[in-house]
Amino acid sequence: MNLAPIYELKSRLRSAMIAGTNLLSEDFRLKKAVEGFVPLGAASPVFAKIAEMTNDLLTNNSPANLLDAITLVDSVITTLGTVEAKGEISDLETIGGGEILEIPYSRLSAAINSLTTKGSGNFNTFNDIRENNPELLRDYRVCPALTAGLGASYTELADAVFEVVSEMGNEMIPFLERGFDPKGKKEMVQRVRAIENIAGAAENAFYLEQLESSEKDVRKALIYALRHDDSNAEKLIELVKTEKNKAKEAALSALVSLDCEQAVKFVTEYAEKKPTEVISALARVSYKWTSELAARLINELLIDKNGNKITLSEAADVDKFKLKKSDFWNLESALWGKWGADIEKIYREFYCEERMSVLDRKLNTSILVTDDEGLKSLALELNSSPKTKDCYVCSEAVIRLLSEEDSSEWFTERIKTGYNELAKNKDAGIITVLRTIYLSDGKYYLMNRCYDPISDGWVMNNPREVVHSIKGAISDALMSCPCWGYDFILEGWIDESDREYCAKVGDYFVRRLTAIKPEKGHTDEELWCAALKKCGLYNVENLAVDYLKNVMDKGYTTTVERVIQDMPGDDDYRIEQARAVLELARKEKPSWFQIDKFEEWIALRYGHWFVGG
Repeated sequence: MNLAPIYELKSRLRSAMIAGTNLLSEDFRLKKAVEGFVPLGAASPVFAKIAEMTNDLLTNNSPANLLDAITLVDSVITTLGTVEAKGEISDLETIGGGEILEIPYSRLSAAINSLTTKGSGNFNTFNDIRENNPELLRDYRVCPALTAGLGASYTELADAVFEVVSEMGNEMIPFLERGFDPKGKKEMVQRVRAIENIAGAAENAFYLEQLESSEKDVRKALIYALRHDDSNAEKLIELVKTEKNKAKEAALSALVSLDCEQAVKFVTEYAEKKPTEVISALARVSYKWTSELAARLINELLIDKNGNKITLSEAADVDKFKLKKSDFWNLESALWGKWGADIEKIYREFYCEERMSVLDRKLNTSILVTDDEGLKSLALELNSSPKTKDCYVCSEAVIRLLSEEDSSEWFTERIKTGYNELAKNKDAGIITVLRTIYLSDGKYYLMNRCYDPISDGWVMNNPREVVHSIKGAISDALMSCPCWGYDFILEGWIDESDREYCAKVGDYFVRRLTAIKPEKGHTDEELWCAALKKCGLYNVENLAVDYLKNVMDKGYTTTVERVIQDMPGDDDYRIEQARAVLELARKEKPSWFQIDKFEEWIALRYGHWFVGG
């Protein structure tokens, strides 16, 4: 049915309203619109009624008749819920990715605007959608905006978008490659990184094609992306010879990442001429041949600026010993992911009291990457030997977490030691590992990653599942040593599907708020309230009041307000708690509590009727 006549009639009736009813009899456009609508009168009773009313209007041009006609026409158009537009109907053009969801654009607009416009709240908006409505980000209409969001000027937003895009998979490839500019800037670099994260070698033809006309940082990113396919060895060798600066560094790092005869031969020979370039590139790869080459180069480069042979332990004193060709940090970084007798010898010979934690972290991450039995034995040996006892706590912790052996006592003792170190604001060895444990689908994993300066981001390797029980002695030990560092870990370990565990941890966080004196300078009521919510503890009786009692000797009015605002529960519960807090504050009169300020906050949040109790 052609509905254009009713829209034309609506337009003419509105014009008549502006012109006035005295001119209706002279309005030939209205008369033509009424005549054009007559055929529709036979389509339905309501259309017939409109035809009748508008015909009468031409002879009896009263304001009341005009108003009745406009009202009926507007009502029908609203009911129809459609518009007329010229042109042919065609299928929606697609480029292969995304889902077409039955969601109105009004729901998608917030996501699209957060990715395509500038504004201080875009990061928070995007994160809220990512957490609460992630399905919106897979809609076909949002996918192009996600691609644009990779170039967001706000770094945190660009990084968050990158994570989302990388997790979406192959469906995003068409959007990432569409309109790609090899001479572009930040967004194009992020596109290359996302494509290789998703597809790796499968998009090798794309990298090679775009490389031909690429420039600057995009060129560096495309060169580095060639590391996924051994067939690029010859091309990378050529690029190492012809490129300069960062592009050359990317080419060499990509070549070192290949485990093929052509790459091994060239890099080994190149290391004879440029050992410092190769030792830097070795920091991000883990093969047998790179382990052997790294051990040899570390020993060869241990020459001070005066030409004297020194040890790695001496090189660790960076203020006293200056290496001639490299530095301690390059040599130490090259140990990542390396194994074998020569590598173990370097660890055994190293001792520098101020740098032991550096080697411990390198050894524990190498164990995660390689699962090498030699490195595991080495870690246990070093952490128990008289000279280096307890210097390799992280490494031994990783081994025990990956083992079925009951190490409850061992972890309990180290967690208590770590608590004492945290109290002195020192780096606690055990906490470094515990922070990398995360929960996913009911299982705990050790995060396995390394920093890649070429792509300026963290490279995630395959995570390792934790075999040792997390919910038993380890959690109990953390809760026996209440402190901000351990609370952060515990909150991340809450398994919402395990009600028994939630009850135990929830009780602990209630006590953190109401019975355990806050640490000086390290309180986090927001974290504690978030933990209660994850544990399913809502409307906890007297929570805010007991918190105020706990901090009666010293606290902050704003912190009490934040507890009421963040504690899980409904508004009736919060209002009740606010009343009780105000009553207690008036009675006890803590010197730091600003009653007027608190009343003002309550008034703004819950209404003026609450002021005065």
